[in-house]
Amino acid sequence: NMLKYIEAYVQKVNPSKAPEIVGALLDVECDEEFVSNLILSVRSLLPVEPLVAEVEKRNRMKLLTTFLDHLVSEGSTDAHVHNALGKIIIDSNNNPEHFLTTNPHYDSEVVGKYCEKRDPNLACVAYKRGQCDDALVDCTNKNSMFKLQARYVVERMDLDLWAKVLDPESEHRR
Repeated sequence: NMLKYIEAYVQKVNPSKAPEIVGALLDVECDEEFVSNLILSVRSLLPVEPLVAEVEKRNRMKLLTTFLDHLVSEGSTDAHVHNALGKIIIDSNNNPEHFLTTNPHYDSEVVGKYCEKRDPNLACVAYKRGQCDDALVDCTNKNSMFKLQARYVVERMDLDLWAKVLDPESEHRR
């Protein structure tokens, strides 16, 4: 059983290689409990962004829930931690609007883009929170959400935004 050697390597020799090792373990369908415990055993030494990328490639984001919750409870304000947590909450449909409106630490562009394919309304919530005007206008145009777009433009009271939305050359203007 090589798992104890892998665990020793990740914990004592090279914790920065944990994301690649976790990816490889998931590829060979290693027990998820072992992988989760391995992640938790080196949590403070683990680079979050590459770990999230490796796990997200394999559609196993839920595996990181406990790890991310620990980091948040320890006071982490790292955007990568909160982006990943937001993606998990959105995929599990666990009150995503509450997360999107109350969490100040996620990157609105990243999470909004992630939401666009799943639920454009949630994408608009994320974009609105971060005042990502261009992304919100593009999302509402693509999904014919003109009422929401109009509400946002009125709330923002930004002349440049008005000019963009009301541009006579715009294919979405009627």
